[in-house]
Amino acid sequence: MKWQLEDLLAFLAVAESGKVGLAARRLHRSQPTLSGRLQRLQESIGEPLYQRQGRQLVLTPSGQSLLPLLRRLREDLAEIDDWAQRRQRLQEGSIRIAASTTVANYFLMDHLARFRAQYPAIELRLKTGSFEIAEMDWNDWDLLFTEESIARERIPGHIQQEPWREDELVAILPRTHPWVLGGRREVSWEEVLQEPIVWREPHSGIRKRVEQTLRERGLKPSYTVEVTGVEGLREAVAAGLGIGFASVEALDKVRWPLASLRLDPPHGLFWTLYVLHPAPDCCSAALRALLSLLRRPAAATQEDSSRIQAP
Repeated sequence: MKWQLEDLLAFLAVAESGKVGLAARRLHRSQPTLSGRLQRLQESIGEPLYQRQGRQLVLTPSGQSLLPLLRRLREDLAEIDDWAQRRQRLQEGSIRIAASTTVANYFLMDHLARFRAQYPAIELRLKTGSFEIAEMDWNDWDLLFTEESIARERIPGHIQQEPWREDELVAILPRTHPWVLGGRREVSWEEVLQEPIVWREPHSGIRKRVEQTLRERGLKPSYTVEVTGVEGLREAVAAGLGIGFASVEALDKVRWPLASLRLDPPHGLFWTLYVLHPAPDCCSAALRALLSLLRRPAAATQEDSSRIQAP
């Protein structure tokens, strides 16, 4: 049987005050409205909960046994209200994030640190690595960061995808390479492909972006080396095994013993990172706050970082 919450709380107010009029004033309701709720509740239960004695209401044994249950209900409702307010004030909550290793290490951490400084009560759960979209459970995360766009037909209807960051890709090579010693700052594709190429693993977003560009131009490297992970790429290029590719922003954050040259002058090669998230009406207050921070222009986020780091 379904009970109406307003009827239960109306009975509790009347039982504790002893008078319908007094309870009506406390609940900011009219006496006829409150009397109607009491009558409906009794009919739903199927036995009397109170008796009228003059202007007073006296509880029956059934009403007396219901009273402690309703007091616990009121406490539970107050706890629920407190929980909801904490979440709306961003004093409680969690966000589950999935990101490729490159995005997590070189693009995302500063943003999460700023969010954490502003909302320390929000739990952040970050999973990094490579992800097969076809095998993903879309209910396991709140934000997914990818190194390429995902076809719309592969994304559930309640999930939205938007470009997040654009960054330039450059060739990386040892500082002792003749191009570097000669003062070069840029290099053409034809020159790059005369050298051995060091690739990241096949699912690397940077590798896919470079390979796409080469296919579009009908170009193909003559000799390649494949390594796993960012550190493997760095060590292979530093050892002179060939030329690799990395993002400018990533290189700004690390101290690699390598040099970089712009690709395909004067145009350069750029890639776009994407973020996938539920539609706005499916987002928690904490998730909406993090998305707002992620969408701020770079200058604004740098300003925030300066304020956070200031003593």
